[in-house]
Amino acid sequence: MNQAGAIHFAITHSAAGGLRELWDDIADGLAARGYATRRFVLYPPADAAGEHVDMVGWHHIAPAKPRTPWQAARMIATLVRYLRRERPAVIVSSMPAANVLLPVAVTLARVPTRVILSHHSPTDTHNPLLDRVDGWTGILRCVARVVSVSDAVRATLAHKPRRYRAKALTIHNALSERLERMLDALPRRRSNDGVLRVVALGRLTAQKNYPMLIRGMAAVPGARLEIVGGGEDEAALRALVAELELGDRVTFSGLVAREAALARAAAADVFVQVSRYEGHSLALIEAARLGLPLVVSDVAVQVEGVTAADGTRCGIVVPLDDHGALAAVLRRLRDDPAARAHWAALAARLGREASNAHMLDRYEAVLAPLVRAG
Repeated sequence: MNQAGAIHFAITHSAAGGLRELWDDIADGLAARGYATRRFVLYPPADAAGEHVDMVGWHHIAPAKPRTPWQAARMIATLVRYLRRERPAVIVSSMPAANVLLPVAVTLARVPTRVILSHHSPTDTHNPLLDRVDGWTGILRCVARVVSVSDAVRATLAHKPRRYRAKALTIHNALSERLERMLDALPRRRSNDGVLRVVALGRLTAQKNYPMLIRGMAAVPGARLEIVGGGEDEAALRALVAELELGDRVTFSGLVAREAALARAAAADVFVQVSRYEGHSLALIEAARLGLPLVVSDVAVQVEGVTAADGTRCGIVVPLDDHGALAAVLRRLRDDPAARAHWAALAARLGREASNAHMLDRYEAVLAPLVRAG
């Protein structure tokens, strides 16, 4: 069905994770407010066996990831035809490749579509060539705004051309209303057995810096760690746990359903996320909504993530890669119930600030004038 005047949300691929979830939530939220919305990927992702992953509700432009210049050219041509047929009012794009290709394709298609670029992680973590090209495709006439999900991510645009930076604004992430209700309804099963239960949520990748957390746990007797998530670093992390003889205190729960993951988090005493970088972590917002004391790494995005609107620091910040400092914080939280209660209350306040309705209001304020103009 042709939906001229619709808002289209686009990503490069992505079978799972916070970005697809975020776009699904915002698209559904805007649809509930009366806007026509669609979602598409440049190409469908593949699973570990190389099979295409079905992305329900998402149209794909190319049948598979381009492997040759000819396949890439065919994908761009197909994208141009898609834009001419659908004539979206606005495309909200994310991920580096999509951010580069969408303004080019809209320009080639000669349609009045406006593009909103979005950055969900610091640009210094992107492919350097794509980042450089993005600085120039982002100043094309069709690009209306450039959204960053945190001020810290927005600060990494400093090397972009002035005309690019003039389009920049920040819209912080939030959870869906469904998740907000689910988290608010979960029982907080805190125990009084003297054991500190630490939880971490997220893929087992270098970004999440789990070795620092595991090494820190080795110096916190009477503490247990549960890591919820799967990923390519699992074997190496299990080997580290065995090397440090922590097998009885560290649990890898693997990939579990979202509801089960949040229920596990609700039963913990502390949430730790010592990532090397983030955008605006949905897992951190979830933990805050649960009222878990928050311990994060001292990188700009993380510090912003635990800072309330009035500047109050609502989480504990530890130096990156200093597992000794992390251990000292965890020992203090283990031994001092009053400290845990203090940081839990601040986290809960932070969680209430991250409102889905406010996030949708911000996106609507940017998109509505463009939809009307289209």
